[in-house]
Amino acid sequence: MKNKLFVFIATLLLVSCWDTKNTKQNEDSEDSTKCSETLQFTTCNYIKKKKLSNGEYPKYDISIKVQYVEGESEVAQTINKQLATFLYGDTSMSIEKANTCFGDSVAQNYEKELTEFYEPDNEYQETFAYEYTQKDTVSPASLDGYICYVNRIESYTGGAHGGAYESYINLCKETGQMITAKELFGEHQDDVLKLIKDQIVKDNDCKTAAELEEKRSIFALGDVYITDNNFQLQKDGILFCYNPYEIAPWSEGFIFAKLTYKQLEGLMVKNIVK
Repeated sequence: MKNKLFVFIATLLLVSCWDTKNTKQNEDSEDSTKCSETLQFTTCNYIKKKKLSNGEYPKYDISIKVQYVEGESEVAQTINKQLATFLYGDTSMSIEKANTCFGDSVAQNYEKELTEFYEPDNEYQETFAYEYTQKDTVSPASLDGYICYVNRIESYTGGAHGGAYESYINLCKETGQMITAKELFGEHQDDVLKLIKDQIVKDNDCKTAAELEEKRSIFALGDVYITDNNFQLQKDGILFCYNPYEIAPWSEGFIFAKLTYKQLEGLMVKNIVK
């Protein structure tokens, strides 16, 4: 399925330490989120910065912040398993341990690549300063009764610019289960896709998709789509996200489209709005 996070991460990994830590934040931390009386999210951090020579380059900087639910309740365990699958494609380890293993794998790949390709006399030495930043948080705009979990990745591994990527998972607070696109829209996905495309055209002050493609190259690289991980259930509507290079050039950045629940009336087979 398109847009799976672990596929993107695998792609990133292909392309004496200052400080390393992996810690759990306490409940008073700004990285703690209370979703209900029984659901408390906390954050584990993986931070590693390293220089591979006595000079300024090569070096890398990794920062990963992952929120997960505290406690041993059935709902908490279900949510954490869903998050582990979403973030790592694996539920065999706790999120804390998986986060450490993943951070270490990023560091190992960065070290290997930087050591292999670094040239001391290269006039573009600053390109050998790799960065990986990942922040996974619960959106404050989440629809009542649901948890919209936002994964944001920014990375740089040389070249003219870095990469950026967002993906989401929507979870029911009551059960901890993920809300899938098929469960939400059923056989109406084609109708929803048309609304998304029309909304993007409207948001960019154009009359047709062809006009927008000609003026801004939006839709030049691909058409809109819906997966389980490219929409957010928000209080005032559903937000759809298309990452750089998915449907438009890097210069256009992220392409978002929000459809109100009124616009989607009759197209949602699952009643999520109370």
